[in-house]
This record gives sequence, structure tokens and C-alpha cells, in this order.
Amino acid sequence: MITQSVVSENRGHEGYWIAFLCALILVSGALLLPFNRTHDDHHTLAKHQVFIDDLTPSPLAMIADLRLAHEEIRYLYETNQTWPDVVQLEESWLAPFVKDKSWEHRGQHQWLLVAPGVYQSEPIESGTRYLLNSQGQTVDIWLDKDQQASLLHALTSIESNSIDLSVAQFISAGWIQVIFNNEVEDTAHHH
Repeated sequence: MITQSVVSENRGHEGYWIAFLCALILVSGALLLPFNRTHDDHHTLAKHQVFIDDLTPSPLAMIADLRLAHEEIRYLYETNQTWPDVVQLEESWLAPFVKDKSWEHRGQHQWLLVAPGVYQSEPIESGTRYLLNSQGQTVDIWLDKDQQASLLHALTSIESNSIDLSVAQFISAGWIQVIFNNEVEDTAHHH
């Protein structure tokens, strides 16, 4: 076996150059790291809002039903050009308006049409009250966990489709708006 040693041209200084380049890469990476991260803007909600993720499981089932009901109500409105009343929704077997086992389990809510496209619940026993505003294309759900919000009184003539309740009226009555994760950007700009 033949052994031959090879001597570098610069007598071993390439190791210093490699160490210097590694240190340069690490330092430049450490200096540029703060500029290369994604910004997670923490959105704060107004006092009248709550994230859906912050709710307990109890109201989540009702909110899921209300989200589906919103789609049906909007479809019925666009088809008939009138807002369906609570009796129509119950006859259509639309949860949470229909009085079945889930209705009993969720607090036996009595529903009122308080304005065109706005439905408000009053539980027979104590519990959370809900408000579904279907006037817009996107679902708008409000709740009153402690039953301390003022009830919106049903209007005598719901036939007039021009009566709108505003967000300011819901807020002043003490209702809490449920904010869904995909609405964070919208609420930061609108409220």
C-alpha cells in the first residue's frame, strides 16, 4: 500500500476560510431572521363580540343549526321574496325551529320573527338566548348568555320587508356577536 500526503497550496488556510464562511452565513441568517417571518396580527374584538372558539360546547350545537338555517331562510326569501315566519320554518322541519328531541335538549327555545329576516329565541327555562340575523348574505348570529340583553320586540307588521335592525341596535340592547374565524379580517375593518 502506498501512502502519499498532499500538501495544500496555501498550507491549510482553507479550513479558516470555510469556518469564516460558515460563521458569515450564521451571522447573516441571524440578522435577517426577524425580517423573514410571517406576521400574525392579533385581532382584538370589540366588547360586543366573541370568537366562536371561545364558546363552550353547549351553544356550539345551536350555532351550527343556526348557520344551516340561515342558508335555508335565505333560499326561501330569494324564492318567495318574503321572509318565512317561525311557523313556516317549523313546518319545514328546519332546526332549531322544529320542536323535536334536539329542541328539548337545547332548552326548548320559542322563536319570534322580530324584523324581516331577524329571528330571536327565548328559552322556556333559563339559558342562552340567540338571535339570527339573516338579512345579509353572510350569517350573523348574536347571543345573550346571561339573559341580560334587552329583548327585541316583534314588530306588528312583518310584511314590510324594509324594516332593518342595525348592528348598533343589537349592541345597545346588550347582545354579543359571534365571530367566526373567517370573519376576523372583516370585523377588524368594519367595527
